[in-house]
Amino acid sequence: MHPVYIITTEHPLYAQVIGLRQKVLREPLGMDIHNDDLATEVDQIIFIYEEGQVVKGCVLLQQRDAETFKLRQMAVDPAQQGKGIGSQLIHAADLYAVQVGKHRIVLHARETAVPFYQGLGYEITGEPFTEIGLPHRKMEKLLV
Repeated sequence: MHPVYIITTEHPLYAQVIGLRQKVLREPLGMDIHNDDLATEVDQIIFIYEEGQVVKGCVLLQQRDAETFKLRQMAVDPAQQGKGIGSQLIHAADLYAVQVGKHRIVLHARETAVPFYQGLGYEITGEPFTEIGLPHRKMEKLLV
């Protein structure tokens, strides 16, 4: 099986997705993902990178409009970063978006992640702003 695939919130590995996002995205900020409204994720596309029933990376696509998805909650286990997992997740999300007729993906990138997204064809589209206490940039990719 390919290590990147789509799951739903009902999938047994979804709990690992929540745990990974807590570890990578929330704990360093002193936040708890369980305080977030996760109910809307039932309608989102959840991509995971999994090896041996262990989720090593994830990213979600949220419907914005008929043309656009918002990419959100990108997380890769710190011990696995730099191994191409994030790139594989983004490529899978981009391909899926094209396959379902979307023409654009937007995202809010932490300033430290901007070069990663730029390397995958995403462009900065707005001024710096603060979200969850960290500097971010709006970015987008037009899909062909």
